[in-house]
Order: sequence, then structure tokens, then C-alpha cells
Amino acid sequence: MKFLLTMKNDFVFKKLLCESMEILIDLLNSVLELPEKRRIRSVKIKNPIVLPEEITQKYIVLDIRATDESGNIYNIEMQVRKYSDYLRRTLYYASRLYAGQLESGEEYSELKPVIGIHFLDYEEFPDYDDFHFCFELRDVRHHKLKLTDDMAIHIFELPKFERKAKTGHIRDAMTEWLRFFNHAHEEDQTMREQYRNPAIIKAFGVLEALSADEKSRYLAEIREKALRNERSELAAARREGIQEAIELGLSLKFGEEGSAMMPLIMHIQDCDRLRDIKDAIMTAKDISEIKVIIGN
Repeated sequence: MKFLLTMKNDFVFKKLLCESMEILIDLLNSVLELPEKRRIRSVKIKNPIVLPEEITQKYIVLDIRATDESGNIYNIEMQVRKYSDYLRRTLYYASRLYAGQLESGEEYSELKPVIGIHFLDYEEFPDYDDFHFCFELRDVRHHKLKLTDDMAIHIFELPKFERKAKTGHIRDAMTEWLRFFNHAHEEDQTMREQYRNPAIIKAFGVLEALSADEKSRYLAEIREKALRNERSELAAARREGIQEAIELGLSLKFGEEGSAMMPLIMHIQDCDRLRDIKDAIMTAKDISEIKVIIGN
């Protein structure tokens, strides 16, 4: 089987979708599930070029900004790292795209809808079983009443879709695209033949070309290293923040005996385990309860 780059690398994701308008149009139509008469026929990408400094820069999103023939604005991205303010950033960016349409003196009637489409390689809403969420401006009591149709944010959780797909309960038009994003880099010819969407068949061809191109492979590797370093830094920052909270809690609640446990806690790398310890400090009646959790 030929080597293929992963679609979960945001550089590869953007590069592939910018290579073919047919592929991007099909993805947008699949997300929006528009009736035939309202389907998107053409798009124009506003930021097709990936600058060299964007490849190595951390905490930057390689998104795609596009408009269709009606002037509707789309912001599409693949997000592989989870951080606490992602949803605020998403709303802020969509709001900027909306507000940035008008020059001084132009009428509000000239504003066009903004649609955000985000593919996440993690679970942003773990308490909900769905893998596709669409956020709009609606009244909290009268759900059919929209303030406006001018903003929508679609979020797809790729890991959750994977679990759903294994149960065979998928009936969504996005099924093949989400499978492609999850598995394109590891599927052989026999598995590819299960796809029925011509746009995805074409996407495999583009992915093969990108994967065979030495420069594209190099840039994808550089981008992956930048993302990996970013994830390591974020994880380290989270650990340090939780450890500081634990140290303060142990000191306030159990005095010197609690502070004496910090050398053991500093060796713990798992953030979930650290959070469990932090939460236990709040309810523990005796330090022995904390020692049990730590394993001392």
C-alpha cells in the first residue's frame, strides 16, 4: 500500500481541500444538507496559500476561508489539539468574519451569513452522545424561532463518530467524509472501493499526489512536529497548574503533613489523575484518604 499523509494534519487538510473546488463544494454540501435547488455550485477560497511561517508557528490554526456564489462565508478547519478557550475562539472568529464584511456607511442588509465548520480529533462535549452539533441563534423557549439565519457553527467530533460507525447506527450524509478524515491514510484499494462519493474518490487521488510530493511530505512532517511540541507544552502547563492547586489545598487543609506529600505528586504526569487528587482534597476528612488515591 502506498504511503499516505493523514487528513488530521491541518496542513494536509487545507492543502487537499484547496487543490480542488469540486472536493470542497461537495464537503460543504454534505455538511449543510441543502436541497438540490439550493446546493452550492461554486466557491472562492480567500486564503489558499499556506505561508512558511504558519507551518512552524504554534497556536495557529490553518483554516480555510471561502465564499460561495451567494456570498455566504465559510470558515473550515481541522483541529487536533484541545484547549480550554477553543469554543470562545471559534465564536470570536466567526463574529469577526461577520462584522468585518461592512465598510463605513454600508447597509446592514449587505451582510452575508457566516458558517463555521470544525472537525475535532477529540471530544469537546463528552456528556453528549452525538458527534455532530450545530449552534445557531435561537430563542431558548421557542426553538423554532431564530434571531437570524446569519450565523451557524458546525462541530464534528471524529472520535465519537468512529464509535458510532462501529455500531452501524450511522444514517448521516457526512458518513463517508468523516470516515475519510479518520482513515484515508490507512485504507488500501479494497477499502477505498467501499466509497461511493466521486468527490472522495477524487480526494484520494489528490492525497496520493500530496503524499508522493517530497516538499508536501516535508511540510506535513514539520507541521506535525510543531503540533506535537504545542501539545507537550499545553500538557505541561496543565500539570503545573493542577499541581500548584494541589499543593495549596494540601497545605491549607493538612498543614506540613500535607505539604510533605508533594514530592510524590510531582512525579505524577497524568492530568486526569491529578484532577482526581485535587477534587479529593476538597472532600477528604483525613489525609489517609489522599494517601490511598496517590498510592502511598
